[in-house]
Amino acid sequence: MHETSRDNFQVDLGGVVDLLSRHIYSGPRVYVRELLQNAVDACTARVEMGEADYVPSIKIRPITKERATFSLIDNGTGLTVQEARELLATVGRTSKRDEFGLQREGRLGQFGIGLLSCFMVADEIIMVSRAEGSPAIRWTGFADGTFLLETLNQEASDVIPVGTTVHLAPRADERTLLTENSVVSIASHYGRYLPFPIVVQGEKNTTITTTPAFAQNTDSQVRFHAGRQRLGKAPFDVIDISGPGIEGVAYVLPQAQAPHMSRRHSIYVNRMLVSDGPSTVLPSWAFFVECEINSSDLEPTASREALMDDTAFAATREHIGERIKSWLINLAMTKPHRVREFTSIHDLALRELCLSDPDLAETMLGLLTLETSRGRITIGEITTLCITEDISLQLATTLDDFRQLNAIARPDTLIINGGYVHDSDLARLIPVHYPPLTVSTADLRESMDLMELPPLKDMEKARALDAQVTESLKDFQINGATRVFEPADVPAVVIIDSKAQASRDRNETQSATTDRWADILATVDDTLSRQAANTSKSQGLSALCLNWNNSLVRQLASIDDHAVVSRTVRLLYVQALLSGKRPLLAKERTLLNDSLADLVSLSISPEL
Repeated sequence: MHETSRDNFQVDLGGVVDLLSRHIYSGPRVYVRELLQNAVDACTARVEMGEADYVPSIKIRPITKERATFSLIDNGTGLTVQEARELLATVGRTSKRDEFGLQREGRLGQFGIGLLSCFMVADEIIMVSRAEGSPAIRWTGFADGTFLLETLNQEASDVIPVGTTVHLAPRADERTLLTENSVVSIASHYGRYLPFPIVVQGEKNTTITTTPAFAQNTDSQVRFHAGRQRLGKAPFDVIDISGPGIEGVAYVLPQAQAPHMSRRHSIYVNRMLVSDGPSTVLPSWAFFVECEINSSDLEPTASREALMDDTAFAATREHIGERIKSWLINLAMTKPHRVREFTSIHDLALRELCLSDPDLAETMLGLLTLETSRGRITIGEITTLCITEDISLQLATTLDDFRQLNAIARPDTLIINGGYVHDSDLARLIPVHYPPLTVSTADLRESMDLMELPPLKDMEKARALDAQVTESLKDFQINGATRVFEPADVPAVVIIDSKAQASRDRNETQSATTDRWADILATVDDTLSRQAANTSKSQGLSALCLNWNNSLVRQLASIDDHAVVSRTVRLLYVQALLSGKRPLLAKERTLLNDSLADLVSLSISPEL
């Protein structure tokens, strides 16, 4: 031996180990990751030196029944005695090779504390290392805060290959973490995608490294298979999110996912796992994907279990967001049936996020569907219709209003049903993202006023029919209103606004409750009626709108028999209620039964 020295660490080792185990690292399992990272750094540095015929190699020998010591061996650059003293005695130092560019910027092993993590599982660390052209060294670290550094003689150095071997004698309470099954599991978790082959040599040889699904030019079937293994079922699609300084895939979830639920994203830096859980490296709106990402630009924190939120982090998040948006746009342009599948899976969550995230709304709003007077169509199709056919947009804020307005909608007006969750708010985003379109709130009374009246020559008959309708349905507070609308085969529709409906509901409750409660409801109804009469407030719209385009209605207007007209009007009223999917009140059910009984009596009358 040429030189032996025993020195103190330039830190309080006990405090450092406590800091590492309790406050920086998530647990003692990370010792494998730290040793692997040091080995990968050393092999990478040797590759960059351009050495001919060099083949990187990393081997792990866990403890077994016959072997009491854990070892990790690499054939990287190794350390000189001076580097060992500086690098291993001072936390935070990096190798002097950095001065020559052999340790690349962003390399995970830059903190100089990786080897100290082994004190979480062992009381003694022995490292034997040799750099090219230098004698081998043996460094022994002790849990009491000291280390022993030895320079080996020429004879001993000659039999030690270039590289580094770390030996650990496990503490009894952490021995399980150094056994073969644990080592294979931990090494696979952190290092399965590392660029050099890693073999665990136990009772069997296990190669833990494999080609990641996010590697460039990976077959799409391989990526789908990887997605199936990760998600438990085939992904809806796989998005390539690779770009400058980043390689990765995003698996589109095949089932609905609530936006507030966190997904597990695997994030690697230089192929070493840094984070495997929820991450803000994805935009908040990208809740429908789960990612595997590798970056050479992202910077890990001191624990190497999270990422620095710096400009590179922000750029990566922006890049991932743009790639996912591009996928959505391309899907909408090339495979509209697939985008409909996608939006149906994540419909409610997408609606919620479009309202809170303008960036997502910019991309997704046009792909979401709304129910309209022309069927359920996408907002993009709605805007196209309005522009190409010069159609105005109106929003019915309740499902009941939409059903009524839909029955009398004019050809130059598109009615949007805002009665479902979020749909009214989404409709109001249309002018924001598709100017100069506007969306007005539909009003039943205004829509009635705009409806076409019967021809002038038929106005007298129409007014007389309206009067008979009002008289026949006075018990139901329904007025007659004859108009012209499509389709012609619909003889009548019932129009009842919210105020009139509230009054009907009070009357129904009043007839079915106790005398005391009925008196209270009658008082309320009377008070509201007086308030409406004393102000400009309307008492509500409730009308049976007869369609002059319908032959039955025109025939009815020509009949002089009041009883026949009244009976027919009552049947048309009930039919219109049922067609409008309105629940029948008790007296309306009675009306239906009586009208049917009248028809039966007339049909079996011997005079007919």
